Amino acid sequence: MAQTSRRQETRKIASLGLAAWVLLLPIALVSLGIWQTQRAAETLEHARRSSAELSTTLAQVKNIAASDPTAILTFQGAGEPTSLAALVAVSQIEEALSQADEELEISQIRRPLVWGTIGGAVLAFFGGALGLMAAGISGIRARVSQRQLIASFQRLRSLLPFILATVVIGFSIGVISAALFEAVSMGLWADFTTGSAKLFAVAVVLAVIAAYSAFTALRGLKDVFALFTPEPLVAAGRVIEETEAPELWRFVRSLAGRQHALLPDTIIVGLGQGFFVTESQLRLWPEDRLVTGRSLYLPAAYLDLLDQAEIAAIIGHELAHFSGEDTTYSQQFTPIYAGLWRALAALGRADGGRFVLYPAVNLGFHAMQRFDHAVAHWSRLREFDADRSGSLLATPADAASALIRTGIIAPAVAYVLQRAYAGPDDTGSDDAWPDLVAQTTELVTTNGWSDPMPLLGDRQPHPTDSHPPTIQRISALGVEIGDDLLRRAMRQPEPGARSFADDLFSDWAGLCRLLSKDFIDDARMMRDRRREVLEKVVAGASQETVVYDNVKPMIWTMVIVAMIFAGFGLTVVFLSGQLGLGYDEFAQSLIAAITAFGAVTSLLYAAFLYRSAARPLMVLTPDALLASRLDKPVAWTDVAGYAVYASSRFALRLWLNQDAPVPKKHWRAIYSKIDRRQRIITLGALGIKGMKAADFSALVGRYHEAAYARQELAAAMLHPSRDASADETAGKY
Repeated sequence: MAQTSRRQETRKIASLGLAAWVLLLPIALVSLGIWQTQRAAETLEHARRSSAELSTTLAQVKNIAASDPTAILTFQGAGEPTSLAALVAVSQIEEALSQADEELEISQIRRPLVWGTIGGAVLAFFGGALGLMAAGISGIRARVSQRQLIASFQRLRSLLPFILATVVIGFSIGVISAALFEAVSMGLWADFTTGSAKLFAVAVVLAVIAAYSAFTALRGLKDVFALFTPEPLVAAGRVIEETEAPELWRFVRSLAGRQHALLPDTIIVGLGQGFFVTESQLRLWPEDRLVTGRSLYLPAAYLDLLDQAEIAAIIGHELAHFSGEDTTYSQQFTPIYAGLWRALAALGRADGGRFVLYPAVNLGFHAMQRFDHAVAHWSRLREFDADRSGSLLATPADAASALIRTGIIAPAVAYVLQRAYAGPDDTGSDDAWPDLVAQTTELVTTNGWSDPMPLLGDRQPHPTDSHPPTIQRISALGVEIGDDLLRRAMRQPEPGARSFADDLFSDWAGLCRLLSKDFIDDARMMRDRRREVLEKVVAGASQETVVYDNVKPMIWTMVIVAMIFAGFGLTVVFLSGQLGLGYDEFAQSLIAAITAFGAVTSLLYAAFLYRSAARPLMVLTPDALLASRLDKPVAWTDVAGYAVYASSRFALRLWLNQDAPVPKKHWRAIYSKIDRRQRIITLGALGIKGMKAADFSALVGRYHEAAYARQELAAAMLHPSRDASADETAGKY
């Protein structure tokens, strides 16, 4: 309940934030535009009136100056009356008229910008309101039926890019027009000072940034269109032709016919952990083969450990997705829905401070999130329906047993594949390639199964869709999880007995060895690439690096402080009479003593820093960090993380692993700290000589990464057939 309440509260806050961006912000821009309209009208009217009045006055004064240039004219302004000679008055009136004409021109220029501010804000508001309304209506309709979900999403998919473009364009026009209006308005200021010039520059820069952001944002919106096209799924496996497994194809054809489902165009067998079907394009390695149409993927290790009824229930479940509305759903919705999420995510990552794009991206995410609940709802029902359809090809108990058994097979498959991934590279011939499928069967035959109960809350793996938890799927089948069901699901493979997979394939063992060879070849290639990366990282930090405290600025600071103290003291002593201390010898002595103490202390501290400058602050070796503040080195492999701070004071902070020894600091290291409870070491300094904080952080990072890379390389050489993940998984058996 508490988590639900928190989620609802978070959703409300996000909705309010979105409304502020797509609705309240455009309203604020409209208000600004209305205010600018009033200001523009007032200044335009004032400029026209001033220009007309000054033109009339200038003509009159010119007539007077032509007949009597020395005539004295009196002008009544806002303050006291002013008297000027006619010729002087002509000059000043011409200057005022020129300024009035300039103000009139500026007023005429900025008047259209007002409508840009208002029009852009209205366009952004319209786009945002339309987007919110379309997302809300589509989300409601999507809950009516799966067919409505697809139709609503297709409509929203067509509208969304144009809605987002409308928001971006409107917001950009409004911001640019408002910024330019204020920038132009500064030309009307009577006292255009340096500060005014800075504000003018800020307004112009803001307009330029908005214009550039709008251009890059609209260019980025093309990604939303482009990424609608779903990318091919990637999987490892081999296409099984009917000549290679006639019984498999006969079996699948029989199951498809019994449930009136479409037959897959392609059957693929691999070492992946899960059965699935797809109508999306599928790229298979190691052949780099692009498979189209309806594809059925079968994991080899599962086929070897399931019986005929369980396999029939599972394949029947998958083929059920090729019937009814599921075909349309998988073709027209799932891949495109995922593609649009990828597009918006890429657009959000590319935002990079383009503030005019921020409202549009958030609106896009909001529109997609309105579908999430409906997608999860219909996906859940699709899986329950497919389970029921698959159970009709066997029994509900067989389908329930298959669900439990596939769950407990998964850890065994993971263990064998992880062990093979970290295995040795001494395979000499094709005949020597191990059979990883047979190894999985042998593993569970020898060691038994892991406890199935914790796995009942897991979800079956699938490359595109999510599944309900296994326990819910068994409950929906009307089967009780009792001793009989668990005994059937956890039966041991009989040593030497043929599996049902042997009957389905012409050469089951040969296919399993081929799949194993594909996996091990890929693992070897990945290990080689990993080793090259690690060796490069190690080579980047193979020498010692000595760093020194950056004490020079502080030394000069202390010398200047000492000179200030000394100067003040000498001034008091020799100019005491002028300062009013001529007859107060005690005050003179006290001030002299204080200033002398300050000067000497500052010089002593400067001398201390000068002497300490010769001692290294830290020595970074390939294995450890040696710090003058600590009593012993800190091994890089004992450091879980680090950070460099340079705000109020420079510091290197190290977070140690739980089993790492914690050193002690010297008593003189007043700016360093050891937190033994949190296992944090903080090494303070004045700075790093000749190095910025970012450069020093990168240096520490190179040594830290290199130490762990060296440790991984050493472990690989010492135990070439083991790795940490395999050891952890082994504990389950």
